[in-house]
Amino acid sequence: MDHSRGRGRRAVHMKDEVRVTDSMWQGSGVDLDAYLTRVGYQGDVAADLATLRGLHAAHVDAIAFDNLDAVLGRPTVPLDLDSVQEKIVRKGRGGWCLEQVVLVAAVLDRIGFTFTAFAGRTRIRTGNKFGPALHVALCVELDDERWIFDVSFGAYGPHVPIRLAENSRLDGDWPFDLVREPNGEHVLRFLRPEGPAELYGFTTDVRYPSDFELLNHFCLTHPRSPFNHRMVLQRTQPEVRHLLAGSTLTEIRPAEPATFRELDKDELLSAPEKIFGITLAPGDIQALRKILDGP
Repeated sequence: MDHSRGRGRRAVHMKDEVRVTDSMWQGSGVDLDAYLTRVGYQGDVAADLATLRGLHAAHVDAIAFDNLDAVLGRPTVPLDLDSVQEKIVRKGRGGWCLEQVVLVAAVLDRIGFTFTAFAGRTRIRTGNKFGPALHVALCVELDDERWIFDVSFGAYGPHVPIRLAENSRLDGDWPFDLVREPNGEHVLRFLRPEGPAELYGFTTDVRYPSDFELLNHFCLTHPRSPFNHRMVLQRTQPEVRHLLAGSTLTEIRPAEPATFRELDKDELLSAPEKIFGITLAPGDIQALRKILDGP
């Protein structure tokens, strides 16, 4: 099924038509109409804050973090834009961090935003401040301010961009803040009832698409990668967030402690589509069943 056509084709209206240029972010190669349909974005698009916020919220609601290609034993997870669009936009899959960054970078580039990529050292799973910088997000420059545009961190990630400034804060049902450490690193925190959760530390040192290939190879092949030996699915929706790690499903709601539940095999097989909105091909479902059955 082509999920870019699920609601019918739509015309893309840009407030100020931008000139498409050759760019390392490949904006000229993205099917913007199909992407906007996939994420359910309505309205005009322009290189402004309203569009940036709207795209961020629509993307995290529609597209899940998905490491199933690695779990299914595929030898590669392609990062070229055509492969990423085919998988996420047209086939209705999710993608892991690097795939999603490739996609949204092309979208922002096509619309006319100015941005760079940076890498963060994830802390929430391990508490380690000095682990490898595996998470990638974008820093968007807009009206003399910088905004963190991070659609791929998963269930604990922000739902809209957060301004890159000392003591910046997002309020509301899903509060976040940014703090600066003495060593100069910024730390993005998810403000939970049980206390702040440090998501990742980062600097804005620029990363390029060529850097993504090295990170992608580590995530796919390294024995210490958190993403190549068990199912990790995550989705951020307005009222609830879900994280599946192995067989443990975490549910997060505003102003409430997270809850945890173990899923049985049948629930694990249905979870990608039922909970995370991921469309799997019949062959992938069969392969996943065999993996869950064990040797």
